[in-house]
Amino acid sequence: MSLVASLVSGAVRRAIPGAAVAVGASYLISKVSAFTSPDAKPESSRGMKPLYDTHKPTTGLQKAVITVGSALMGFGDPTDGTYIAALGDATSNGFFGKMRQQMLSDPTGRRILKERPQVSFTPDEWEALGRLPAGTFGHTYYNQMRRNGISWATRPPVRFVDNEEDAYMLLRYRQCHDFFHTILDMDISVVEELAIKVFEWRQTGLPVGLIASAVGPLRLPADERRRFFAHYLPWAMQCGSQSKPIISMYWEEMWERDVEEVRREMGVWLLAERNSVTHAENSTATF
Repeated sequence: MSLVASLVSGAVRRAIPGAAVAVGASYLISKVSAFTSPDAKPESSRGMKPLYDTHKPTTGLQKAVITVGSALMGFGDPTDGTYIAALGDATSNGFFGKMRQQMLSDPTGRRILKERPQVSFTPDEWEALGRLPAGTFGHTYYNQMRRNGISWATRPPVRFVDNEEDAYMLLRYRQCHDFFHTILDMDISVVEELAIKVFEWRQTGLPVGLIASAVGPLRLPADERRRFFAHYLPWAMQCGSQSKPIISMYWEEMWERDVEEVRREMGVWLLAERNSVTHAENSTATF
């Protein structure tokens, strides 16, 4: 496995030198951000008009181009969430059946679909999480976000999903990504992000998690790649398959609950091998 991965990684790095990745990344971001399909115009004979505020109607060919471009650029610069978001948008159409069934079969999931909550905080609400007792879900989430230097407000909107309800489910899944890090006690190293992606794929069935977890290990040093396949991958596969559907959790109502209690309710367990090293030692690169 490591030999094949090394060969593929080397080939990709030779085929996509750093300068080309940077130029391509800049081009992709500008095009994706400003993209408007001709089909979205009122005079279009196909009549593809935006279905929600951030929707950008695209053809199958356009989605294929976005998929390939975002996958390549994401491999070149995995620290920019724009690529993963575009990849998720372009590949998720037709794969929402599992998530929808999970939500419709659960009272809380149905309530989420009806109420359409979005993760958002005022400055006072955000700082209030930090004042909650230690060990609560809200306090643990706040500390983890501060420790990793990330913000809840950085999740890109959904743009290329051609169904309004599907777009909300993807947005909900995307905005709750940091909650998954908290509940699974994973930070933002490449190894940990890949484990989260595998967990999410097993939970939701969305292709972006499978694609990211298949390509991502190519960037890892040999020792981290071995550790990922030996420990993180089997854990994420099993935990993601056996735990309660994450999409049906009303996270905003759990701030004051004990984080261990929430983990037990979800049926998740922490990776023992992960807890045997410090956060700083867990990877040499960030995702």
